[in-house]
Amino acid sequence: MDGSGNTSLAGHTLARYSIGPAIGAGGMGEVYRATDTKLARDVALKVLSAGTAADADRLARFQREARAVAALNHPNVVTIYSVEEAENVHFMTMELIDGQPLDRLIPAKGMPADRLIEIGGAIAEALAAAHEKGIVHRDLKPANVMVTHEGRVKVLDFGLAKDAGAETANDPAGISASHTQTGMVMGTPAYMSPEQLSGRPLDHRTDIFSFGVLLHEMATGCRPFKGSSSAELISSILRDSPPPVSDIRPDLPSDVTRLIRRCLEKEPRYRVQTARDLGNEFRELTRTAVRLPARPSFTPRASVSPDSASVRAAEGFWVAVLPFKYTGSDADLKALAEGLSEEVITGLSRFSYLRVIAGGSTTKYSSGSGDVRVIARELGARYVMEGSLRQAGNRLRLAVQLVDAVSAAHLWAETYERVFSPDAMFELQDDLVPRIVATVADIHGVLPHSMGEVLRQKGGAHFTPHEAVVRCFSYFERLTAEEHAEVRKILEEAVAEAPGQSDCWAMLAILYWHEYGFDFNPLPDSLRRAHAAARRAVEAAPSSSLAHCVLAEVLFFQKDTPGFRVEAERSMELNPMDAADTATVGWMLAYAGDWDRGCAIVERACQLNPHHPGWYYYPMFLNAYRKKDYPTALRFALKIDAYGLPVSFAACAAAYGQLGELERAKHQLSQLTVSIPNFASIVRPYLCKWFQPEMVEHYIEGLRKAGLEVPDGESLA
Repeated sequence: MDGSGNTSLAGHTLARYSIGPAIGAGGMGEVYRATDTKLARDVALKVLSAGTAADADRLARFQREARAVAALNHPNVVTIYSVEEAENVHFMTMELIDGQPLDRLIPAKGMPADRLIEIGGAIAEALAAAHEKGIVHRDLKPANVMVTHEGRVKVLDFGLAKDAGAETANDPAGISASHTQTGMVMGTPAYMSPEQLSGRPLDHRTDIFSFGVLLHEMATGCRPFKGSSSAELISSILRDSPPPVSDIRPDLPSDVTRLIRRCLEKEPRYRVQTARDLGNEFRELTRTAVRLPARPSFTPRASVSPDSASVRAAEGFWVAVLPFKYTGSDADLKALAEGLSEEVITGLSRFSYLRVIAGGSTTKYSSGSGDVRVIARELGARYVMEGSLRQAGNRLRLAVQLVDAVSAAHLWAETYERVFSPDAMFELQDDLVPRIVATVADIHGVLPHSMGEVLRQKGGAHFTPHEAVVRCFSYFERLTAEEHAEVRKILEEAVAEAPGQSDCWAMLAILYWHEYGFDFNPLPDSLRRAHAAARRAVEAAPSSSLAHCVLAEVLFFQKDTPGFRVEAERSMELNPMDAADTATVGWMLAYAGDWDRGCAIVERACQLNPHHPGWYYYPMFLNAYRKKDYPTALRFALKIDAYGLPVSFAACAAAYGQLGELERAKHQLSQLTVSIPNFASIVRPYLCKWFQPEMVEHYIEGLRKAGLEVPDGESLA
């Protein structure tokens, strides 16, 4: 057994893998069903043939596949387990997908609309996850999409994936990685983009064209481009316009046919620009498609589908980002305006509790001005964001505002001034977009505040699952036992109604750990219930940053330091624009003993959302306090003002106590004991929930110097 392309490995053992039958083959080698005898699980084992392994370029391509897939942790992307070498055989092990490739599931006349939207949306989410890590698939086709027996979609075979960040000046298009020999382009021609066939430089938009070909085939049962030879096929892709899908499938929603047409634009700049935009479009289609009557046959519709704007208006709280405006003649600034609005939409869409209208629905408002309330009504949006660019010399001014179209109130406005250089356009976008998105979208942002206040007025009426999530935002601004009891009841009813709603479970997990962390309305087994709810949240939405952050919080209180660190890092990776989750990760790391990194992360959160709540300063207070830099600790303590919770009074009292300012210390203690008369007797167990033993004793030392008579006791590890 030498691993050559001519010798089957079936029936042999390689390292700890018992190899079964071959289940697939590609340009790099064969794929076998195998059993990991150590872990007792079935895997897919992909082998690189010995001849290919001897070729340095092809071996590097195989290793790049491993890096590309390993970098993606997404429910719609196949999971890689390991990359190994044994007995001169190079191989990788992957998640074994029990199901069928998509090319075997497409009927002769195309898929029903709801099935097409479901599968198309999953593929778009997989591509978005890849593209956001700089990974381009470059061989997207139905054979590389698996649908499990349970209906889950998995994109696989990143054998031609290219790390867009790995281009060099000598190889800007990655040509060395995309040819097996001079003039031979790697890929599957029927699904390749014009720029890929022409050998031009590639970016993520090549996958969007391939996705368009795949969607066309799913919709009609046939590919958009044909030819009796490879030359004719390539010529058709480069020059021909495919027949409109609406002529073949008049029953499909017009938004589906529009997306397919835009994905198949010859020029990349005219296509849908990002897979995230596609994912947003499919998410919106999913909401409206479920309201369409079932159609057993593909016949023209007798009536039009429900109006998307009216559906959105009925659901409430939709957000529209209008194309940012620039009225000058500078092409670079026009491109910057377009890029900013697109990336803001993408950033807002990372927040699962926000309903963001896809960019394709707002492009018609790119020229001229209009009444925001009229535009909002046409779109079915409650909230509308606008932006405009002006230039004076090398100075650039971006003005952004957010309007509530129902109340006509300007909720937020900000002006950003920067030095502009066309060569640093992407750096400028990377600076501005996270600040705009975090300030508006995170749990302590402008939108959640407005949405939460609207629903707080609803009283004891029935809440939909989404409304239950939104109702939590007003609780986070108050943090009282009364609000806690009301919102906990609403969320428990919501998860009973919608057990698959991840955000409901995540919010309920927060309410449960608040029983433990803040002693709000405690019931038995608070942390156990919080853990179970957080796990449900992650299982329902594995790519939700909120779900992973909440699970990290629960694990923190359960003293599972390695576990909470893994979940915390995953949360920041999934949504680096979420300042609230970033701050949460920061305080957890700091309180667990990683003070420098934790405080640096909290400071980053403060920069992302300058309108953050005062408790963000608490880790900085503690960091200075533990270093016995009490003047700095006091400066941060005075900024905390954490919704009247005892932490703000206790922090000031401890700092004043250490500084010997007893009158001021006693004033803080008097405010503290008014709200919690027995604070002296509960302070030690309370602090032990949050901090390490040495921090607890140091804190109590300051409180005693302030005049609080804390009884002796043992800190709990």
